[in-house]
Amino acid sequence: MRRRRRIKYIGYVRMTVAALLIISVILMFDSLRRHASQKKGTDGLTVTINDTADEEVIDAGITPSDTESSVEEIPYEKKEIDNDAFRPVVKLKADLGMGDLIMVNKENPCRFPDISAELVSAASGIGTDKAYKVSYNTIQLQKVAVENFSNMMTDFYSVFSDGDVTVVGGFVSYAEQNANYKPVGDVPFVSSEDQLSPGYSDHHTGLALDLKLVSSSGSISAYDGTGNYKWINDNCYKYGFVVRYPFGKDEITGVAGYPAHLRYVGVPHSYIMHDNGFTLEEYMNEMKKYIFGYEHMYYSVYGYDYEIYFVPAEAEETVVAVPKKDDYSVSGNNSDGFVVTVCRKADGETWQPTPAAVTEAAVIEQAVPETAAEEVVTAPDAAAAADAVTQAAAPLD
Repeated sequence: MRRRRRIKYIGYVRMTVAALLIISVILMFDSLRRHASQKKGTDGLTVTINDTADEEVIDAGITPSDTESSVEEIPYEKKEIDNDAFRPVVKLKADLGMGDLIMVNKENPCRFPDISAELVSAASGIGTDKAYKVSYNTIQLQKVAVENFSNMMTDFYSVFSDGDVTVVGGFVSYAEQNANYKPVGDVPFVSSEDQLSPGYSDHHTGLALDLKLVSSSGSISAYDGTGNYKWINDNCYKYGFVVRYPFGKDEITGVAGYPAHLRYVGVPHSYIMHDNGFTLEEYMNEMKKYIFGYEHMYYSVYGYDYEIYFVPAEAEETVVAVPKKDDYSVSGNNSDGFVVTVCRKADGETWQPTPAAVTEAAVIEQAVPETAAEEVVTAPDAAAAADAVTQAAAPLD
């Protein structure tokens, strides 16, 4: 009797152990299945940490699932990524505020990165043809903006022989914006740049400039982008510029239509914005459809093929996929992600810096006046010059 009970007990134990083993195996396979499901479609984009590189490279796979964006929000199917073509680099939260595509507006204050090394005198691009003027020698812009503005004005001058266009606004610091600030309260959009709160002006980027017209006689008039100057507003996209505050987009940009305010965003982005009638806000929103690993944006211009895609930002560090061999740039949008622009030479094409033949104007050395208020514009006499400076630099209402 005891033996039967013992055998029966052992049987129960064996059945229990067998059941536990079966359950363990089932759980293990389920775990493997779920892990495989999560891993399916990952790009395996991993490289070894290299502390000597210009940008920190880490061991991390780059997939859209690693970002905050939901796959359901992306209207494209995931594409297989060539691991041999891309490598990951790390961008910090502060890097969101750096690049040609940063968007400073009422919702996105400037992060004020140190761009002092990039700032040059707006007058440094004036060539022997004197295709444009600058109201104050202290006005500064980022070098890339000055170079491309100079190219545009050289072409404009070759067509119209008109040198009246005058740069009256460039980089503005927080302190300068604070000194000129004229608060108007909570409104859908402001009618003057002086009504933008300190830290929220497009001029903080060093990529934006304001224009007026100063004749050789010293007379001042507003720049409205009409007449001969319509050529500038119609063609500025070919040189990397856009009209930052177009008419009819007031509530989108937060600033009333203002044709005298140009903003450098670079090629091919200026072309894409022009072709689609996008403001910078609309373009940055559109870019969020082109997440890395899904559908990318493509554009060809000037003998180059461009591939453009968006990488949503993580909390502190964001892994961004960049090409291993091709030229590329990474720009923050000053909000929630990074735009990668890949540039490849098109077969059989020759690079042209502008769509028309560019006059290679020699850049003359600019004399730096001792007083900050001394003007670069040409005027018939000292009194007219002083009056031109005062009026050209007046706040733009």
